[in-house]
Amino acid sequence: MKKILVFTISLLIQVYSFGQSKLIQLLDKGDSIENLIPDKWKMLSSVNGDLNKDGISDIAFVIENTDSKNIELNESGLGRDTINLNPRILGIYFRNQKGKLIKKLQSNEFIILQDSPTMDEPFDGVKILENGVLKIDFKFWYSAGSWSMSYHTYKFRFQNNKFELVAYKAEESHRGTNESTDYNINFLTGKMGIIKTTFDENKIRKYEEENKDFILKQLKSIQSLRKPFEWEFNGIYL
Repeated sequence: MKKILVFTISLLIQVYSFGQSKLIQLLDKGDSIENLIPDKWKMLSSVNGDLNKDGISDIAFVIENTDSKNIELNESGLGRDTINLNPRILGIYFRNQKGKLIKKLQSNEFIILQDSPTMDEPFDGVKILENGVLKIDFKFWYSAGSWSMSYHTYKFRFQNNKFELVAYKAEESHRGTNESTDYNINFLTGKMGIIKTTFDENKIRKYEEENKDFILKQLKSIQSLRKPFEWEFNGIYL
C-alpha cells in the first residue's frame, strides 16, 4: 500500500510542478491581508496568530491563481470534467508594532494542487496553534484509481530565522482491507512511533507498535523541504 501511495503522490507532484511555473512575488509589506492578495488570485485559507512570540498577531495564508489558461479538460472519462493546474502560494507575514505586515516567507511549491480529476481537495488547511506552531494539513482520497487514503500533518516552529519542521503525523489506510499505518514523529525529541493495524484470518484486528530513536543534525524547514513527500526519512517520504 505504501508503494502505491508514494507512486501516486510522486505523479501528483510532477504534474503539480508544471502548474507552479511563472509565479509572481508577493508584496514585501502591506497594511492588510487584502492588500497582499494579487489581482486574479483567491484565498483558500488564512489564519491569524503569534508566530514569532512577540505578542503581536501575525498572518499565514494560502492563495490560488484563477487563470482560465491553467484549467485543462479531462478526457479520461473519470472524475471531474476539468483539471485545475493554477498555482498556489503559501504566504507568511509578521506584523510589526505599527501594524504593518512584513513578508517573512513565500513558498510557491509547498501547497499541493488538486490536479487529478478523481482526487479530492488535498490541501486541508493552515492553522496557527496557541504555542505559535504553524500547522499545515493535507489529505489524499481518490474516487477512482487508488484504494489508499491518507492524512498528513506538518508542524513548523519559527526558530533560527526559519520555519523548522518540529513534528509530523500521518495516517495511511486501505479502504478495501481497512489495514492502516500511523506515523508520529517528533523531530525535537528524536522520537518516532509507528502503529500498524492488520487483521488475521479470523478478521480479528491486530496492532503492531514500533518506537524508534533517531538523531537529526539539522532540522528541515519549509524552505529546505520545498515540496511535500520528497524527503526520505527512515523509509518514508514526507
